[in-house]
Amino acid sequence: QFYILHLLTDGNDDTEQIAYQLGTTFDSVMRHAPKDLAKPVKEDRPLPFSWSACLLIKDNNIILPEWLAYHYTVLPLRRLIVGVDPSSNFDPQPIFDMYATIGMNITVWKNHSYWIDGRKFHEKKDFHPGEDFYKLEHSYRYIQDRLVYHQKVFYSQCLRTLKSENRTWTTVIDTDEYLAFNYYDPLERGVTWCVNNATCDEEYLDTIRGGTHFRTKLNQSATAAEYIAKNVGQKVPSGVNPRLSSVDDKFDNPDEPCIVLSRYLFVSKESDKEGIQRGVDEGFNATNFNTLRFRHRSSLAVAQTGKCIVMRHEVRRI
Repeated sequence: QFYILHLLTDGNDDTEQIAYQLGTTFDSVMRHAPKDLAKPVKEDRPLPFSWSACLLIKDNNIILPEWLAYHYTVLPLRRLIVGVDPSSNFDPQPIFDMYATIGMNITVWKNHSYWIDGRKFHEKKDFHPGEDFYKLEHSYRYIQDRLVYHQKVFYSQCLRTLKSENRTWTTVIDTDEYLAFNYYDPLERGVTWCVNNATCDEEYLDTIRGGTHFRTKLNQSATAAEYIAKNVGQKVPSGVNPRLSSVDDKFDNPDEPCIVLSRYLFVSKESDKEGIQRGVDEGFNATNFNTLRFRHRSSLAVAQTGKCIVMRHEVRRI
């Protein structure tokens, strides 16, 4: 992701500062951007395949460039459909235009252009409640219901569009969420499925210590696409608990095209300077990147409700 931000600023000496400012003072990027990156280019198609994503945003400009650079690199993300909240104060289009110059195919839907009216009044596109509405006891519930309906409509329309394009793996996450490999951390505590089960915990740790569990085999230089392609066709041996297996066989079942991932919160406490800079080239100040500043995460035993990745063309109905 650092290389991508570096590329967009043409290797300027102030790369790290410009990268930090991408979401707030985009003019500084445009001044340093190379002239030949002024227009969109044909969608890049890396092997073995590229990812798609559906993204709803509202005033996320300050964290959007890093989110794009990260997923461009790690997945690799090349097709993105964005729904911009009409009440946004900042226009993210210049940021998307820059990423289009390095092979991202980005469609931006504005003004609820994807909206489909429902039967209830808060499901109408032109829902404009009067001042008295907000004095009612139920107004907050209706506003929340409208938000949920808004998300449902956008994601449904986005996934239909991607299906019509015959896209493969698609993720549905927010700009403060990152799809990442779940490497084993020696500091992590018990895992969710072993809560209050000492035997299960010990069996799990044995596979970790012995290096047979698939979490110990994750290649940190591989993309998510490469990982999936490598595991397609793999089968867990008969009699082996899938959770303790050396094989990850979740990616080759057309009857289960939607995979719910565990979601872990990273706390707002910053890591120490040495931890933040770990694994980063000397030319970059890692404190400018949210993905490196905050490395303290919650225990595996307290995972949040998961987000999904979807094998888009395998879904028969939305």
